[in-house]
Amino acid sequence: MAKETSGLLMNVIGTLSSLSSNEQRDREKAKLEREFKLSDQRLEKLVSTHHRDLASVMQIYSKVSVSINDARTRIAMVKGQLAACRGLLHCRRDELKKLWLEGVEHKQVLLMLNQIEKLKEIPDKINENIAKKNYIAAAELVVEAQENLQGPLQNVEALKDVRSDLASRQERFYKILLEDLSHYIYIKSSIDVLQWKRTATSQAPFQRASSGRNSSGRTSGNLISKNDAPKVKSLMLEVVGSSQGAQDEKSNQCISNIVQCLSLVNKLPETLECLKNGMGMEMTLITKKTAQQISEMYPPNSKNVLKELFEAVMEQMRRIVKAHTAVLVSVKALLKDQQYNNDVVMYNIEDVWSQVQTVIQVLLSQYWDIGSTASKSGNSGSSFSSNSQLGAADLNAYFSRRRQPRPQKTTLFRFEGSLHSISLNESNSDYSKQDQHGLDAPDRILIVEPNARLVIEIYQPLMTFVQEIETALGCSSQGTLCALHVFITVFTRDVFLSQIHIEMGTALDEATRKLDMWKSVNPTELTQNTKATRPLLQSTIQVYRCLMEIRQLMEALPQFAQHFLGMTCNMLLRYSETCQAAYRGLVQPDSEDKRVISATWAKDEDIHRFLRSLPSWTALQTVRAHRNSGTTDCETYEDSPEEIRQRSAKETEILTGNLGDAIIPPHEILADPTQLRILALLQESLEWFAAHIQELANGITRSGDSESLLALPESNVQTLLELAKDFEDLADTCLLVLHLEVRVHCFYHLVPLGRQSQFWLNGDNQEPDPEIGRLSRDLTAIDESLSAFIQPRKHRYIFEGVSHLVSSIIMSSVQHIRRMNENGVKKMCRNIFALQQTLTSITLAREPALDHARQYFELLCVTPEDSSFLQGMEEILNGILERGSQYTELEYIQVLQLLNRSRPGTASNEITRHLERLSEILGELGVTV
Repeated sequence: MAKETSGLLMNVIGTLSSLSSNEQRDREKAKLEREFKLSDQRLEKLVSTHHRDLASVMQIYSKVSVSINDARTRIAMVKGQLAACRGLLHCRRDELKKLWLEGVEHKQVLLMLNQIEKLKEIPDKINENIAKKNYIAAAELVVEAQENLQGPLQNVEALKDVRSDLASRQERFYKILLEDLSHYIYIKSSIDVLQWKRTATSQAPFQRASSGRNSSGRTSGNLISKNDAPKVKSLMLEVVGSSQGAQDEKSNQCISNIVQCLSLVNKLPETLECLKNGMGMEMTLITKKTAQQISEMYPPNSKNVLKELFEAVMEQMRRIVKAHTAVLVSVKALLKDQQYNNDVVMYNIEDVWSQVQTVIQVLLSQYWDIGSTASKSGNSGSSFSSNSQLGAADLNAYFSRRRQPRPQKTTLFRFEGSLHSISLNESNSDYSKQDQHGLDAPDRILIVEPNARLVIEIYQPLMTFVQEIETALGCSSQGTLCALHVFITVFTRDVFLSQIHIEMGTALDEATRKLDMWKSVNPTELTQNTKATRPLLQSTIQVYRCLMEIRQLMEALPQFAQHFLGMTCNMLLRYSETCQAAYRGLVQPDSEDKRVISATWAKDEDIHRFLRSLPSWTALQTVRAHRNSGTTDCETYEDSPEEIRQRSAKETEILTGNLGDAIIPPHEILADPTQLRILALLQESLEWFAAHIQELANGITRSGDSESLLALPESNVQTLLELAKDFEDLADTCLLVLHLEVRVHCFYHLVPLGRQSQFWLNGDNQEPDPEIGRLSRDLTAIDESLSAFIQPRKHRYIFEGVSHLVSSIIMSSVQHIRRMNENGVKKMCRNIFALQQTLTSITLAREPALDHARQYFELLCVTPEDSSFLQGMEEILNGILERGSQYTELEYIQVLQLLNRSRPGTASNEITRHLERLSEILGELGVTV
């Protein structure tokens, strides 16, 4: 402020001195005076305005000034007193030093006495905290006691007993901590699994009660039905899962506290070493205890009990791994703040999973009986391939005793390159591991009989567990497999699959080699179980069971689905060849040049094509297609009598054209009804079997993209469909042979009728011809042989139209009859009537075609006089004019010629005239030959 004032004054002086005249100076002076007056007025105004504040400030300033003066006076007095005190202290320095040292000594003694008192109380406090599970407080007390004993009280000999007692208590405390840590890792974490299993099993009595009956015969009530059991299980899993999270969090906190206590007492390295070395024994004891409890919860030979055991054990192993993970997390968190980083040897989660895999392998070795199973597979590995050459030869020996043996086929399966020795070595090492883990033979608890087939029940849960292990170990990113995965795969591939090959080979050999499998049919209960409408060959049932077992294996072991599919194709190929041999043994019993006519006709392209083009055959195929697809509302096939007549006439024409007028020798028909029954059984069995093969192929195609089956090659599935088609084609051929064989029997018995029988009779013979009786008995025997073994629609197909063929054969026999009188006509009518009765009893229809044949022979009923004879010819011609043509021109010609032959000596011009007139009449009516 002073600088501003002086500066302003200097500016005013400079301004005045720079003016040249007095007037200017006066003006500047006047200006300054005016401004001064204005400034003075503002100052007075401000002073008057802030007078009270100024007065207050002045008073405060006065007080502060007085206080400062008083303080200065007191400070001066203190300085004087301090100077006097310093002088006095300097005079008594030695005496004060001595007293200070005594005070420090007494204070240290008092501190040591307090520490000793606390040491005497620490053991009781440690026990009290341990009893309350307050391990951290107990550990802190132990640390505090150790620090005191190793600190100021280290050289106190009187505390020797206290020091020894604390050391023993610390060791006991360490054991308690280790036991509790093991309890949380192995017992607490896994006990819920068995508790849940026990709770779920407690529902079994109610479920079993539902299947029983009370004394009154009514079904007793149950709390949980069989259908609701999965829902109850799912609900229980949800409840267990919801509570498991809270329990895991609590257990992890307890584990963390125990690890912290072990760190405080400097026992962490020993603990980790003990956990690493003892985890195998602990896991093995868990599996043993679990097996014991499972065996107590489930009755002997319960279904899926082994699966329950392994699911429980694997769930326990998962929780044990989680507990070990919690331990490692806690240890790593502590090691960041501790001083012994280099002293602690950490185990890792890979070590835990390795022990888990070892324990599971040992358990699997016990139940799969690897040692004995592998040795059996090694000793019998080639039985399937060697026995596979026997079935067709033995079967052919039954059907064709004089037939040349077929060349031996190449073996279907070989196992020279299998890894049985590896599997045996692994099993030996597994059993040595069992001894290391304390599972000697007397201590093992087996809830089921050891068997390699047990892999079917537990394979999928095991592979799910394996995937979890490989995910945890990062095997997928490394492109490797875990040890348990390798163990399961090697056993399944080299031991179990070998056993399946042997079993399937034995079953197939039994199905194809035993004559009973082909001569007899399966019992009624087997037929019902297979949902078949007619009896089936036991060999087909046997192979079907093998097929269904392989189907189950494909679903249970999807990793080997392609292998099982190949096994299925090879097995079906063998059985197809066997069935082909059986068919050839029936239709070709001797040699190539003596094949039965029905089989030759069935193989003829024209006949084969014609028969398969008929509506009756199409209807059969439609019904089969609907049945295979599961549809039951297919339309029933019905034809009008006229359609049946036209179809039968065409069939008769084709068959007659192939056979001609030749008489069939006995060896060209299947005279034994047993052979026809076997052929019918073969047809029904193969058709039923082909439908199931196609169902299997379609099932594989539908589920190929799902997780139940691995992706299978299209070529294998196509091979399966082709084999189904082969069985279906052979079944169709058998049905065609049966259809044709009935007609061949008609030819066999009726063709000789006109050539060998006498129809110029002096008396009225009431008995039909022997050929007619043999044919009736033959048709009846065929019907009895087939009716129980073939479906009604096929039975109808076989016998439908036979009456038309019989009618045609009998009518065509007119050309071979030398002479016939009225008694002969009556005899022929009785023959026709006898056949009509037989066919009506078989087909349950009127069979009007035979009425047509009888009316044809009634045209010959004329008197023996010449005039009446000629009048009879005229009546036939007049009847054609009145009623129209009922027969063909050839049939009319043959009946007129027979009338002419029956009256020897008749003028030839008469028969010629009547034949010419017949031709004219039929020409007018538009009838051709």
